[in-house]
Amino acid sequence: MRKGKITSQIGRVILAGIFAFLILSAFCLFYYNVPIHHANPDGSTDYKWKANDFYARGTEGFAMGRTNNEGFLDAIDCEAGMPIDVLLMGSSQIEGFNVAMEDTVAARMNDQLEHKTVYSIGMSEHVFETCCCNLEAALERYRPACVVMETAGCLFPDEMLSVMAEGSRAELSSRADGIIGLLQKSDYLRLLYAQKEKYQKAQASGQEIDLPDSSGDDAQNDDILLAQLLQKLSDTAAAHGARLIILYHPGTEVQADGSLRLTGSRKAKEQFRAACAEAGIDFLDMSERFLAEYESAHVLPYGFSNTPVGSGHLNRQGHAMIADELCRLLAEVE
Repeated sequence: MRKGKITSQIGRVILAGIFAFLILSAFCLFYYNVPIHHANPDGSTDYKWKANDFYARGTEGFAMGRTNNEGFLDAIDCEAGMPIDVLLMGSSQIEGFNVAMEDTVAARMNDQLEHKTVYSIGMSEHVFETCCCNLEAALERYRPACVVMETAGCLFPDEMLSVMAEGSRAELSSRADGIIGLLQKSDYLRLLYAQKEKYQKAQASGQEIDLPDSSGDDAQNDDILLAQLLQKLSDTAAAHGARLIILYHPGTEVQADGSLRLTGSRKAKEQFRAACAEAGIDFLDMSERFLAEYESAHVLPYGFSNTPVGSGHLNRQGHAMIADELCRLLAEVE
């Protein structure tokens, strides 16, 4: 009798666990439903999401939509031979998983620029280092008139500058097959994994996502390595008939007195700006726009109602600011 009772209790626990898993999985359909990514054969990004797939995010901001025919978060599909005037490259910041698709930088630019097509291949984890190594492949694939590369920092270790110039970094992995691929089909398991990764990254660096460096104002890059990298990027863009813009957006911190502080080394930023000018690259610095918006309307470019103030990913206002400034710069260039 006792053995049968224990078996019955174990069965109930297992059954309760199954029901709990099913309920949490159903909840994640609209709370954390992220497409599975797979390797990108053309090399413009290391990987891309499943094409024409529904997504929903409620962990930071709230947004839902569908990936396009290539697996990017674009409101437009990329058809064969479609002319692209502006190609956006960058990380999850420019990708826009956290805002409505019509509020992303690419969508807002398409609304503002008549008779021009703006296409974004922004992708999670594709920070400046990755984009530098993928630039030539992206230009080969999309043949844009202008390419915008996003960066959240202007200060890089010497080794990283060398890797970016040589294009020798290891590609980001994508495992859509086997046991890992099977487990990825569960949104709840992916949420648990994402939370674990986020916690470990926060413990290691004190930051939740890749944001601008927090070094002091005296920190700078190696002049020679930086010049070599930027000249190579400029030459690569020129060889494909494209104008190159580097978009820099610093992080923000609201101080105890209510003022806004921008993170990152000022000297490194000015060094980066000067090196871009020397290499013939347009450098768009969002610092002044971020400060002006905060001073005039107390609007922050980062953060949501369900996240800490002024941190994390770009919000709707942040995307709007960047779109405005890019459109202004493009108008000046023309």
